[in-house]
Amino acid sequence: MSGHGHGHGGGCCEVDHEPAERGLEYGLYRRIDTEKLQCLNESRDGDGKLVFKPWDQRTDREKFVESDADEELLFNIPFTGSVKLKGIIISGEDDESHPAEMRLYKNIPQMSFDDTSREPEQAFRLNRDALAELEYPTKIARFSNVHHLSIHIPRNFGADSTRVYYIGLRGQYAEAHRHEVTICNYEAAANPADHKVETITPQTHFISASAPPLQCMCGNNMSVPLLAEAVTVSGTEKETAAVIFLHGLGDTGHGWSDAMTSIRLPYVKYICPHAPRIPVTLNMKMTMPSWFDLMGLSPESPEDEAGIKRAAENIKAIIDHETKNGIPANRVLLGGFSQGGALSLYTALTCQQQLAGVVALSCWLPLHKTFPQAASGSANKDIHILQCHGEMDPMIPVQFGAMTAEKLKTIVNPQKVSFRTYPGLMHSSCPQEMSDVKNFIEKLLPRI
Repeated sequence: MSGHGHGHGGGCCEVDHEPAERGLEYGLYRRIDTEKLQCLNESRDGDGKLVFKPWDQRTDREKFVESDADEELLFNIPFTGSVKLKGIIISGEDDESHPAEMRLYKNIPQMSFDDTSREPEQAFRLNRDALAELEYPTKIARFSNVHHLSIHIPRNFGADSTRVYYIGLRGQYAEAHRHEVTICNYEAAANPADHKVETITPQTHFISASAPPLQCMCGNNMSVPLLAEAVTVSGTEKETAAVIFLHGLGDTGHGWSDAMTSIRLPYVKYICPHAPRIPVTLNMKMTMPSWFDLMGLSPESPEDEAGIKRAAENIKAIIDHETKNGIPANRVLLGGFSQGGALSLYTALTCQQQLAGVVALSCWLPLHKTFPQAASGSANKDIHILQCHGEMDPMIPVQFGAMTAEKLKTIVNPQKVSFRTYPGLMHSSCPQEMSDVKNFIEKLLPRI
């Protein structure tokens, strides 16, 4: 479905046709200074703040904002840092009260309706979108370094008042840390706090006061490209084992380093490399961190065979580096989330060195049709695999996970494959899953 751009506007695209992790990109609401957020002409004070909420609550009809005197609404949205805004989803009722037009302004604090007479940075004619399926991509060059965003809704489809249930903001957030700038990328961020469900308590990734600092290995290991800037969580004693954990599409190593810290064992080194930035076919060739290209989401979709194999060789280079530095391959465990989990499976099953095990979260087996032949030279036909999947995953359905588990049992010792599912969990993680991961790691990488 295409939108109708006007002025500085553009079209829209259906989120369902984006990459698997697309629904997890909308984490910028966490970077709004909520106390200072304003919504002018709201019928009830404070309701405007309620529509900036987690992705899995986007169709919640209990929280909404409705205009008061007429159909106009004006949101003044201050961020706690600098934002590069890439796209917006706006959802209302499937009737005439749904917003029909959206005008965007940047860096105009305390904007009033009088100020809306000026030319916006970008404007969109909107389609009715009760299910929050349509994204309106911004002109990124105009929406870099945004500290304050104003969203003006001048009209709806003919009702006396306008009602909005959800506004999703996709992009990147930057904040200063000591003497450097860290870019926190919310494309595909796997933060469980974004996915609250009744049966799962959201996980909060944290670094305890006693935790070792995260290290960027910048300038070192230049012979192994992925190690040059990988994030590592060092052990607190002599390191006798290593976990290499690969993030999902669009994320970075920072996205999972906190999770590894929260479950770390003192004698294990955790390595969280960053994927290279490449154009992703399924995401309209948008350039983003990706281990390999993605062309489709179904088991029958074409795959980037050359890219997958190249990515696997890059991960094997990290394993080789660790073995040369004193950690044997059978004390190295691979893991990953979503696309990263897929790569960890493929790498382990085609690796000629015997590894400790694989942790595969919310993922699938790439090039599945080439197995078991592709594993003919592998040293890991007896490897332990922990595969975890949320039962409510809308991105990679749990059925795909179950199919992957059955395929894995035809490649390796089926008694070594453990497939665990988590009720209510979406494309994310939860405390129970992370506890299972920690127990698995501790079992396969005991203290020596």
